Amino acid sequence: MRNSDQLSGPSQSVLSTLYSLACALSPVTQRSLPVVCFVLSLVTGFALRPTGAQSTCAETVGRIERGTYRSLIAETTMYYSVYLPPCYDTLASTYPILYLMHGSNEDDGQWSRLGLQMVLDAGIADGSLPPMIVVMPFGEWIANENQFERVSWENVFLEELMPLVESTYRIDARGEQRAIGGISRGGFWAFEIAFRHPDLFSAVGGHSAFFDPGHAPDDFNPLDLALNAQGIEELRIWLDRGVDDFAQENLDRMSEHLTQRGLAHEYRIYPEGQHNNAYWRQHVAEYLAFYAEAWKLTPALPAQAFVFATNTPNPALVPTSSTSSTPVQSESGMAEGWQLFIPAVAFPSLETNLTGERLRAIAGGNPDSLLVVDESTARALSDQGVALAPETMIVADEALLNTLWRDRRLFTLIGFDRLTTRYRVLKVDALHPLDHDLDSYPFAFKNGTPNYYPDRLTRLLLSGVTALTRETTKALDANGVEWAASGIADYVERADFFHTSNEVSFSPGCPGFSEQPLGEFCSKQEHFELFPQVGLDIVELSGNHNLDYGTQPYLDTLAWYQQMGIRVVGGGTDLTAAREPLRIDHHQNQIVMVACNAVGPYYAIATEDSPGAANCDWNWLREALPLLAAESDLLIVTVQYTEVEDYLPLPSQITDFRGLADLGADVVIGTQAHKPQTFEFYNSVGGQPAFLHYGLGNLFFDQPFWGNMRFFMDELYIYEGKLLTVDLFTGIIDDLARPRAMTPDEERNFLAFMFNTQGGL
Repeated sequence: MRNSDQLSGPSQSVLSTLYSLACALSPVTQRSLPVVCFVLSLVTGFALRPTGAQSTCAETVGRIERGTYRSLIAETTMYYSVYLPPCYDTLASTYPILYLMHGSNEDDGQWSRLGLQMVLDAGIADGSLPPMIVVMPFGEWIANENQFERVSWENVFLEELMPLVESTYRIDARGEQRAIGGISRGGFWAFEIAFRHPDLFSAVGGHSAFFDPGHAPDDFNPLDLALNAQGIEELRIWLDRGVDDFAQENLDRMSEHLTQRGLAHEYRIYPEGQHNNAYWRQHVAEYLAFYAEAWKLTPALPAQAFVFATNTPNPALVPTSSTSSTPVQSESGMAEGWQLFIPAVAFPSLETNLTGERLRAIAGGNPDSLLVVDESTARALSDQGVALAPETMIVADEALLNTLWRDRRLFTLIGFDRLTTRYRVLKVDALHPLDHDLDSYPFAFKNGTPNYYPDRLTRLLLSGVTALTRETTKALDANGVEWAASGIADYVERADFFHTSNEVSFSPGCPGFSEQPLGEFCSKQEHFELFPQVGLDIVELSGNHNLDYGTQPYLDTLAWYQQMGIRVVGGGTDLTAAREPLRIDHHQNQIVMVACNAVGPYYAIATEDSPGAANCDWNWLREALPLLAAESDLLIVTVQYTEVEDYLPLPSQITDFRGLADLGADVVIGTQAHKPQTFEFYNSVGGQPAFLHYGLGNLFFDQPFWGNMRFFMDELYIYEGKLLTVDLFTGIIDDLARPRAMTPDEERNFLAFMFNTQGGL
């Protein structure tokens, strides 16, 4: 263990001209607004809002484009179409959002074929409709299934589609600016989702909506929810059908239930029309007028103040906490600490480093076009005498994280204690800010209200598969353990605790042994010295191969760990010892680790009277994890799961890792993977956020393939009992046995690949 100022200079009219020219000459993508146009919009007051006709723009035609995403819930590539209003590319506006779902035998093009764009373009041009964004998702097979557990269209929509589009497009995602509706089967889902989550929407519409008493359990059936769901009285509700619609019986029943409960709603029965496209095409204009009725009266947010109001677990939708106003006292009773501001980006940003020169320039009042800070930080820095450049983008506190996730080139400065796992800290001159001398760091202050006390921080570094065997053995013989350790030693020594999952026991006679081995792997005893070389503190024993050469090498290896002061988790002399949690009490942080093996083989698993790994027995985990979570600040569970040659986790792996989080784990890490795997930010059933990393990859192992040579190490920053942030070490294994840090280009390419594989993290 190691231990803002008044505008000056050009006139307002000149700036207005610059604004118009900048926005006209720099058309934007659907994802971001050029910084120059954005900043000029702030200083000129031209943060235009989409209410009424867009007289400031000559465009009269919007466009429909198609997007795709990979649903981990449905294990399906999904599509959606989106209507973007005229001038979307040239105005710094946010827009209300309407979700329209298709019928059971249709796709995301149904509403387009019904003439939606023509009606919208005409209505926006004459001012009868406000500019809006309309998303038309394709429900694929899952929207036609009566499934209401984990794998359901509701969960795909709320947890995957909606967060994706609302972090991709300039959407004003307040509940009053969001509506949902659908045709036939899509109308069922619109009511099911809106009635179960009424706080997310202002209006819901069902156009020949297909309701049926037998389609869903009571807790999910709109016909039942109409009678008992809480909060739906705040929704504006529309139903319609033609006189000859075969779905009329249960549409009538829905209206009766709403009336019985005393809920106002619009139910239109047109004198002509059947359950078909010809009927719906006639009424698209009326549908859109209903959804947009309140949007003409409610101004949208300017583009610099996005607020996401959903309660889904998407990382871009979680607000940060405010800076603490009460100094924490040291044990001596004296307040000792720093008011510290850290550069950070959205977790999946490809940015990893800033120069100290650039930070000092910002502190000196020079503009940086990619810097965005929230109001709390701007005030705190002003209190410290730091005058940010007037051009600096300043957003509301609750909008900061969403802004970074929307444009991942941007970075921020944020109080250390306000970090969350959705942020990733930038290095400064290739070092974590905390590894610099804070006396010379430009955004560390000893006056003011401290938010960082070094003696309240624990840094726990987790790594993946270590197996000193096969070709790795030969490389260690040829080059030595100091050589093998040298590529990561400078990094790992900064951690308070360093962990790896060692899967192979040491044997004096390796590779020979007097008994018949059960498997092929053993490690040479002299190579044990690698572990002290890297300052290893914790060895996980959940791996598959620790008993390959029998029980005696395993027991000998346990004894050597004990002699070297290396603690173990996930394995032991018998089942009781293997299940024993590892408790870390450091800097007043109470951390508990549990590790287990979910895959076997049988001989690797401990029994009541034989050594081995703790198996992932759900009866044990259901009993143990909630108790351990209650007694600790942070509960970490690491798992030897099924090994797959894929960067994406198995569907069962996703389910099981989320299940561990639901039992109380704050962090769940896969230590089985020979390829690095993707991440998830998951809100447990209890509402607590959990950080899931499905696979770290190899650390010391001889798999000379592109993916198997690349790996993550996750360093958890635990402060005052809370996981603040996770630092990602990206590495490559050279020459089969020497892990090292990636170069900047290697790291950027690797992160781009992993985050793209994630499918919209």
